[in-house]
Amino acid sequence: MRRTWSLLFSLLLLTGCALEAPLLRLSLGQEEVRAREGETAILPARVEARGLRARLFVEGLPPGMTPPPLEVEGKEELSLAIPAREAGTWEARVVAEGGGARREAPFRLVVESASSQDLYLEGAVYVGEAEAAPQAAGVLRYCPTGCSGRPLGGGWYRAEGLQPLASRTEGLPDRPVRAQGGEAEPLFPEEWNLPLARFPEAWAEATGEGVVVAVVDTGVLPGHPDLEGALLPGLDLVDGDTDPTEPVVSPLQTFHGSHVSGILAAAWNGVGMAGASQAQVLPIRLLTPEGTGRESDLILALRWAAGIPVPGLPPNPHPAQVVNLSLSGEGPCSPALQEALDEVRARGVLVVAAAGNYGRDYRDYFPGNCRGVLTVGAVGPDGRLASYSNRSAPLLAPGGDGASGVLGPTLGGHRLLKGTSQAAPHVSGALALLRSRGVASPEALEGALLAGSRTIPEGRLLDAFAALEALEGGGVALRVEGQLVLKPGEEGSLAVEVLSPYPVPVRVAAEGGLAAYLAPNPAQGTAHLRVRAPTGTAPGAYRVRLEGGGAWATAEVQVEALPARVVLSACSEGGACRSLALPPEGGPFRLEGLSPGTYRLLAFLDRDGDGALDPEEPRGEAEARPPARGVRLLVR
Repeated sequence: MRRTWSLLFSLLLLTGCALEAPLLRLSLGQEEVRAREGETAILPARVEARGLRARLFVEGLPPGMTPPPLEVEGKEELSLAIPAREAGTWEARVVAEGGGARREAPFRLVVESASSQDLYLEGAVYVGEAEAAPQAAGVLRYCPTGCSGRPLGGGWYRAEGLQPLASRTEGLPDRPVRAQGGEAEPLFPEEWNLPLARFPEAWAEATGEGVVVAVVDTGVLPGHPDLEGALLPGLDLVDGDTDPTEPVVSPLQTFHGSHVSGILAAAWNGVGMAGASQAQVLPIRLLTPEGTGRESDLILALRWAAGIPVPGLPPNPHPAQVVNLSLSGEGPCSPALQEALDEVRARGVLVVAAAGNYGRDYRDYFPGNCRGVLTVGAVGPDGRLASYSNRSAPLLAPGGDGASGVLGPTLGGHRLLKGTSQAAPHVSGALALLRSRGVASPEALEGALLAGSRTIPEGRLLDAFAALEALEGGGVALRVEGQLVLKPGEEGSLAVEVLSPYPVPVRVAAEGGLAAYLAPNPAQGTAHLRVRAPTGTAPGAYRVRLEGGGAWATAEVQVEALPARVVLSACSEGGACRSLALPPEGGPFRLEGLSPGTYRLLAFLDRDGDGALDPEEPRGEAEARPPARGVRLLVR
């Protein structure tokens, strides 16, 4: 008799679970926002659009003060930027519409008049002659964070004309190339999922041959052409024998275990579809054709798959290096299940589990919420999180969404199914590719998957080819994106991704006297590389090398020469000074928030960009009392 405390598992098929009804919610962080005239009012809003796409907009404000509408999907915390262009008080509302539903949240906007007592000095600096220098040709653009071109101050830049790119096609080799591996299978063109996870690129480096992956599921169809030569002798924990063949009992059967096995390892034999790898499948029948099973049997299956002796079961002559669990049960990880998983992990075996198809947090479902399990959510062909997939899983893979499912074997042919059940074998197949490159620790393999994955808004998407590259770094990857451009005396920051299953100490070495450090260090996830170019650093290209966990990356730092500029300084009678920089040809200026009294203004052409007035540099002086417009300084 089997123990009575067993739990039922749910097959993670879209057709087998009831998805939640569409939901639209809207709330505001405050009922009243205030700003001064000419500023921007910030209104916090929270929107939850589940199972639909909503349009968010504001009603009840004057023209020119309404922020642009937004498209929202899922749960988002937003900050609505409202231009406070005129003084007054308005009763307005934020509206969310979608799926036939409309939600409104009222708020009050109070815009206060700018004080007439503000003290300012406004005018222009001219260099060399009394008239303003003519502007150079180009397009005026507003770039608050900086852009290419000549800075004009206040976030405005004059972008000069771009030069056309030179042809890059001359002298390239033209040797013939052809599809390799699974790309030659007849049904490969229908498998959108494999290119999305970059398996075809990875097959040139590894195929997964010789790696054993246990598929704990409903059993398999051993006579299916796509599974020919891929199956090892397995186990049946439902009927209690060594024949894991799934019986045919209903026309509604999906033959879930065969479908998962085909995604993982369908043979590249010129018939049917291509598997993600050419691993060998160790089938363990745990679930009935209806998709039910017991946690106690799952614990036995895990130990047997890893080659751990289990009383009452025959020895396993083909221990697995990877275990695929396209199943889940609701609730926390039990101590007994966690103990079995710890034993399996200690043997170097990685366990991959489906996140679940309930649109909830994956941590509400076992075994995906157990320690040491690599849990996988699902994305559709567009690379976005599938509507049914449980959220927050550490890794995402193709599982299908909408009208697009994942191709896999079934009785008499193939069919499309959707679910995190279909996403999990992609990750198991990628692990088979990695294991076939040589012996590596579970931490290194898991780190390589995370290191090679691509960042999308909902998480990290599997990239089999990049995972193979990351494995060369020991399963740790360091990523630095972009280039830092500094001037002598400036400091800047670049984001660095440290992708690893554990915090990694990172060594930082900078060229040319640059000062650089990483924070935090040791790092896991996102860290920040701070770089400073000391005063006197010669212009040129420099590198900062980062090394950790066997991986390395390089940050490129360009130090530019300090350009000529006009420096304007305004000092009060009490000695307090305000300064700003203008283009070398001068231009308009405005100094605000000044104190009453007389100000002495000095403007000079800072030819060497050092910020100090040198004897040979042109200068001009004036006096003014705020508020004042039309202040004029001539630098010569």
